Amino acid sequence: MQMPTPPLSGPSRAGRAAHMLSLALALGTLCTGLAATALVWNGLRASHDARLRAEFEYRVRELQARIGRRMDTYEQVLRGAQAYALATPATPDAAGFRTYVGTLALRRHYPGIQGLGIAVLERPAGTPAGHERSAVVMIEPLDAMNRRALGYDMLAEPVRRAAMTRAAATGGAALTGQVRLVQEGAGAGQPGFLMYLPLYLSRGAPADTAAQAGAIPGTLHGWVYGAFRMHDFMAGLKGEREADLHVAVYDATPAPANCMVGCAQAGTDARLDTMRTLDVAGRPWIVRVRSTPAFEQRMASQQAAWAGVVGIIVSVLSATLVWLLAQGRDRARLLARRITDDLQRSYGTLRHERSRLISILENANDAFVAVDAAGNITYWNAQAERIFGWSVDEARGRPLRLLFPGPQPELDRLLAFDAAAFAEGLGRRLELQAATREGLPVPVELSCSLVDSGGEQALHGFIRDLSAKKAAAAREAARQRDLQQAQHALNRAQKLEAVGKLTGGVAHDFNNVLQVIYGNVQAVATAPRAPDAPRRLAGALAAVERGANLSRQLLAFARRQPLEPVVINLARLLRNVDDLLRRALGDGIELATSVEPGLWNTLVDPNQLENVVLNLAINARDAMKGRGRLTVELSNVVLDELHAAVVPDAVPGDYVLLAVSDNGSGMPPDVQERVFEPFFTTKPEGEGTGLGLSMAYGFVRQTGGHIRLYSEVGVGTTMRLYFPRTGAPETALPPEQPLPAAGGSETILVVEDDAAVRETVTAMLRDLQYEVIEAGDADEAIRALKCGAPVDLLFTDVVMPGALPVAELARVARHLHPGIAVLYTSGYTQEAVQRDGRLEPGTHLLSKPYRRDELARKVRTVLDERMDECPVPEAAPPAPLRVLVVEDNDDLRELTCEMIAALGWQATGAGSAEAALESLAAGGIGAVFTDVQLPGMSGLELAWRLADNPELPVVVVTGRALGDELPPGARLLYKPYRIDAVEEILAQLRLQRRETGEPGMD
Repeated sequence: MQMPTPPLSGPSRAGRAAHMLSLALALGTLCTGLAATALVWNGLRASHDARLRAEFEYRVRELQARIGRRMDTYEQVLRGAQAYALATPATPDAAGFRTYVGTLALRRHYPGIQGLGIAVLERPAGTPAGHERSAVVMIEPLDAMNRRALGYDMLAEPVRRAAMTRAAATGGAALTGQVRLVQEGAGAGQPGFLMYLPLYLSRGAPADTAAQAGAIPGTLHGWVYGAFRMHDFMAGLKGEREADLHVAVYDATPAPANCMVGCAQAGTDARLDTMRTLDVAGRPWIVRVRSTPAFEQRMASQQAAWAGVVGIIVSVLSATLVWLLAQGRDRARLLARRITDDLQRSYGTLRHERSRLISILENANDAFVAVDAAGNITYWNAQAERIFGWSVDEARGRPLRLLFPGPQPELDRLLAFDAAAFAEGLGRRLELQAATREGLPVPVELSCSLVDSGGEQALHGFIRDLSAKKAAAAREAARQRDLQQAQHALNRAQKLEAVGKLTGGVAHDFNNVLQVIYGNVQAVATAPRAPDAPRRLAGALAAVERGANLSRQLLAFARRQPLEPVVINLARLLRNVDDLLRRALGDGIELATSVEPGLWNTLVDPNQLENVVLNLAINARDAMKGRGRLTVELSNVVLDELHAAVVPDAVPGDYVLLAVSDNGSGMPPDVQERVFEPFFTTKPEGEGTGLGLSMAYGFVRQTGGHIRLYSEVGVGTTMRLYFPRTGAPETALPPEQPLPAAGGSETILVVEDDAAVRETVTAMLRDLQYEVIEAGDADEAIRALKCGAPVDLLFTDVVMPGALPVAELARVARHLHPGIAVLYTSGYTQEAVQRDGRLEPGTHLLSKPYRRDELARKVRTVLDERMDECPVPEAAPPAPLRVLVVEDNDDLRELTCEMIAALGWQATGAGSAEAALESLAAGGIGAVFTDVQLPGMSGLELAWRLADNPELPVVVVTGRALGDELPPGARLLYKPYRIDAVEEILAQLRLQRRETGEPGMD
């Protein structure tokens, strides 16, 4: 009989112990993994916070440095204005100060500067201390906002007064606290501040005052100041990532009332918040910088989060593995196999990614180089082999520095693992000169970064070959040069075409004149006693007069006619020609005139201007067909830079406007384009020469102004003539009382190379009872003067053959015969006896052709003026010294030399400081104009080397604010400059030479 099977008993005590042990091991493994994960997570988070704070501190220091540099630059601008004011009379000329400030282009180059001004200290007699006034006498640019500051008392406000007192006491720059600028008007405006520099015009303060600490001896005349708008000042200072930081600036204390910028975010909380104090011209600024969510988001890192997630997962997996190992070998083996498979898959993925990365680097268009801590190459891709010629095996282990011969300080800083160099962005884009294996130079661009390789520092860098880019730039430069040459050739062709048209018109009109003269003279020669002989001769003389008028109109168009300008108020001239205009217009045209009260004076030739007004009136009469209304207006206008930029030939400044308007037929656009061309006319043949408007255009341009035409078909035409304003008082013109055509008994030396002309003028002078000596050229005239014959008048043509200029002939004549009078004659004066289209003071000119009575009156006038003067022997003046222009730009150097030559000086050029020193060693140089940026030695270094010679004036030319100090006595000229600025500099040099008694500058 089979016995029954006993029931299964429960788990034994040993089984329960094994189960508890495996559970304890799993929990221990889990806790250990979680603890390690917590440590790693905390370390990564602390590292991220440290990098975040470091980046924030760097941005704060950079902002602080930018504010300081900008204020230093603006203080230098203000010191330039101080130097300009001290170099001029007690109060600078408003036009000169406007020109100086205009060269700075404040709104474009110095954001935040509202304007530069001068405030003069007013201390009437009997005024108690502390009650002085300081009125603003000028401020530039003089726009609508800055005009409000003119006349404002700066000392009336305590904040301004404290800064002005501090500037006067220390002699240095002083900044005000937060103020409301006068320019802001009644609106909300921006917070502002001002910086002051004192103006001491003379020495000699009381000794006890000068002995005080920080006191500046001298007479305080006023202050040069700059007005700043805070929001404009701060614009662009926070760099590329404006939204990363909240910036608030406080004056003196971080109180809400003292906030000048960033006040809207003053109460917001931020993760990073710091305050820095800046000392700006004696005034503390509190700069509060706070991070923004955008900054923290940009700097965010997920490393700590990923480390925590991975650590937790690994801990759970490890605990599970321990649990499974403890539970059974089979399940442990299966789990191990799965983990092994996962690891293999991960390794395969890593191997694939590494292969893909190597493929990218090997096929990159840029060379990729890895460098270890010793500076040796550890990785070298195929493009690097193609650029430099070294194979991978040859390059690996070789120092990277061998590829870059010569001094390369920027590369040396990177290879030294200079953290500051990487923080400054030096490794982002660095152009260097490398060399191939064969030693051929190759320009490259290096972009590298600092990495951690196995606990050691290393560099990974991309090198780009710039040879093709440089060659393309060179080809583009050559193309631009070819384009400019083609443009010059086109301009020359257009000029030749214009000259051809002009020549045809001149030939047509002069042939008509010559035909009239030829026909009348031939008729008189055939029948000299005919009854109509006087009429024929009168017709020939009238044709000569017509030809003379034609030549004068052509010279006016070409801006070569000799002018005799005087300071005149055009209102008086308009009154003088009123009757003449009414007779020329006729009864069918109503003449209306309008003159603005307080009309400015201008410098013009009144006779030529009368002809211009008469021509314009006659043209208007013909356009209105004898019926209509002609309006002549005189007014004051101020043209700003915006107007000058869009109007050809216009220059900013003050002008007197003469406007002549009619309600005639008007002009179509095609006629307006050619209206100022010589010999262009819409009138029928024989009714107009086509020279009236061209003569008006040339005269206005020669006077320094410009002309504008406004016309609409069926409405009418307006001609607007702009003449530059002058501050000189009006010249009192003597009444016209023509002298009788009388002769005399004096001796006249006639110098004329044309034998027929010389014979004619000699006959007329002898007919007037003068003694005449003839000479065919300057050399023959000097021989006649040296013979000792008493010569009272030198009558010479301007255009003479030979190397001796006519002005030099006159100088020799005055030296040999002290007191001799000189009278020039010419049909075309060029530049021999005139400057800027005007006759030199004291110069007498008789234009060809002239009549016998004109010759008699002019000769008599010149001789009578000579009798009124006391003849003083004139010593030969020393030869003028030359001005040396040092400029590496050929076009600019040539243009500056032309400016100086046009002002009556001699000029020579040099392309470098080294060439300038050679020219100075040769002697004969009286002044030096040098640019700052020169190849080799800089212009500023050249100026310091020349500072040892106080007799050699130096002018430093620059296109931007000069950060370095000028040598003693050197002057500063800012680009771009006009000829009046060069003239002012040369006038100062001439005055300095006269005061010191040095020769050669007059």
